[in-house]
Amino acid sequence: MSTMSAVPSNNAAPQADPSKEPAPPNNSVWGLYVKLQTDHSKNLASQWKGDMSAILIFAGLFSSSLTTFLIESYRTLTPDPNEALMLQLTQLVLAQTNATLPPITVSASSNFRTPTSALICNTLWFSSLAFSLICALSATMVDNWARNYILAIENSAAVHKRARMAAYLNRGVRIFAMNGLVELIPTLLHISLLLFFAGLVEFLRPVNTTLSNLVLGMLILCSLLYFVATLLPILYSHCPYYTPLSGLWWRALRELGLLRREDDGIASSYVYDSMSQAREADATRISPERDNRDLESMRWTLSNLREDEELEEFLDFVPQMISSIDYSAKLLLHQLLHDRDLSISLRYRIPRLLRTCGDGNMSARATHKRAATCLHAIWALGMMAVPVSVALAEPSRAMLPFDEKTLIDIRSKKDQNPGISDVADSAASVIARDLLDLLGHQAAAMEGELRTALFKGEWPLERLAACRKLQWSSPRVSVLPTIIKRQLQTLEQLLESVDHATAPGIYMVAEGLRKHLDDLITEVAASDHEQRPLTIEALDYVESFQSQLNIAGLSLTIDYIATIVQSSAAILPYEAFNTLRRLFLKITTDAVTCPFPAHSQSRLVSLLDAALEQNPTRGTWLPPSIINIVLQLASFSLSDPGCAVKARAAINHYINVLPAALIVTRDTALKAIAQLSRDSPTQPPISDLLSSHMYANTKLAVVVHGFGYAETRRETEVDLVGLPSGSTLDSDRTR
Repeated sequence: MSTMSAVPSNNAAPQADPSKEPAPPNNSVWGLYVKLQTDHSKNLASQWKGDMSAILIFAGLFSSSLTTFLIESYRTLTPDPNEALMLQLTQLVLAQTNATLPPITVSASSNFRTPTSALICNTLWFSSLAFSLICALSATMVDNWARNYILAIENSAAVHKRARMAAYLNRGVRIFAMNGLVELIPTLLHISLLLFFAGLVEFLRPVNTTLSNLVLGMLILCSLLYFVATLLPILYSHCPYYTPLSGLWWRALRELGLLRREDDGIASSYVYDSMSQAREADATRISPERDNRDLESMRWTLSNLREDEELEEFLDFVPQMISSIDYSAKLLLHQLLHDRDLSISLRYRIPRLLRTCGDGNMSARATHKRAATCLHAIWALGMMAVPVSVALAEPSRAMLPFDEKTLIDIRSKKDQNPGISDVADSAASVIARDLLDLLGHQAAAMEGELRTALFKGEWPLERLAACRKLQWSSPRVSVLPTIIKRQLQTLEQLLESVDHATAPGIYMVAEGLRKHLDDLITEVAASDHEQRPLTIEALDYVESFQSQLNIAGLSLTIDYIATIVQSSAAILPYEAFNTLRRLFLKITTDAVTCPFPAHSQSRLVSLLDAALEQNPTRGTWLPPSIINIVLQLASFSLSDPGCAVKARAAINHYINVLPAALIVTRDTALKAIAQLSRDSPTQPPISDLLSSHMYANTKLAVVVHGFGYAETRRETEVDLVGLPSGSTLDSDRTR
């Protein structure tokens, strides 16, 4: 008998040191996989268990019903003992009445033959019962497998072990075709039902042929419907019908190369995907049908968003949809914006939601959040590029996302909640620019009509049709110019007096002026007198109107630059660069033939001075992209010599103190100086040199002292442009 030594052998394998085991992989990486795989596995197992539970219930009920039929039908397979007894009793009675006859002995079992219908019926029904029980057993086993599958994945506490166990079992599910087996189990139940109905036909045949044929017809009809339900999801991927045989037919047709997909209705290609993958591809493929489905879905969604909180949650995603590269998302929002149903139209619902911010029924925080959400959505929809198919339509106010009423709402909410002033200015500027764009398009169309009438003597068909509908008398031609002149003066005064170019009154007056200009052109086209003088006069009014619109665009841009420069927030206003670029690119750059007002140029110079400095509140410079826009705006809009001199001095100083982060703006600054030098006199006056010298001294004082930024500049910066050429200054006193 051998004994084990307590002394360890020298050849024994060394024990593993836990401290020297390889470190597990990064748990954060495996944790992400475990989360995704666990969710997928749980959904899959839950689907299996749900299907099997339904199958178990149906199979149990069906088997019990089928057993009742079998109890009645299996008797037809053996002789009826009651029938043999009746035969013997009959023979006994005959023997007693006629004793001379010998007794007749007849064996009922020897002459019995099983009817063919009974044999077929019982064969079908017993087979049906067998398939039903096999289906129930398989469903029970699948339910157990699904439970063990989830337990095996979640058994380990270590994340990397759970991840590897999940990957291991998931591969087993794929290799052993677990999904295919689960799909096959309902097929067993369907076969069982088919066998039962076929047996029912044979069971009723000896009883009543008519009733048997009726059941046979129902069986054929159900079989055809089952066959159609099998093929429909193969032919139409969006069909909700499906049978377990659909997947088998799909795979068979795919292997035979009989499945093809049309690409844009022109060409077709073979399908190599699974049934679910092909359905997903058809659902997400870019097409007009998909756009219509998206619109239908979103219309249904908006019609069911009856609470303000629900609509606010929907509007949170609008800026993200517009900022994406998906063209269909922009088309969808454009259609929702202009929907005729007021319960769906975003053009109506967003301003309505914005007006609820001041009703006093919400906390200050909730009010601020809702107002910011609405303004972000308004800004994004205003900035959204109009789809090409829509841009071909005639511009009209119906195409605008928002109008003057929205400007009134924004100004009201801005006064009530100053915390949203930055995003309110961005949204209002975009709406105002949209209004100016529409008026500009309409003014350009009127100018084209008038020039065509001057050179060719022709009017558009639409204008002639309007002339035929004219209801007023010809003396109105003498009244309209007076009204137009007065409205042009009113518009000019508004642009000079309002505190911000987003004031709704500007665009209301401009719209009224546009309508009177259109009426005047209609009167000119319908006039029986000499049209050329009237046409020239109308053209002058239209050009003056276009000039005022351009001035309004410049004022709008300058006001937004002031918002950026004067903002005390830690960050720039909402989407400052995109908004400023939108405003800047719409301004006509011909300042020579159409100069801007002096007060606008002076204000631009002061803002240029502030924009080229470090913001004292934020302690940072403006981004290079914004500085470039301000420099370009100053280069083509400053036609006044004095303003140009000040602008050159500010830009020269900016170039001298240019930080490394803004070096990309140097070329734009040099080009701006060159442009301003071309627009200024060839020999700059002495005031130019003195102004530059004074500007340098002022900046030096600001840098040295550091405090009193605004006060220092106001006290030391002297306007020397108006000095006579022979004037002198005491340099010590000036410093």
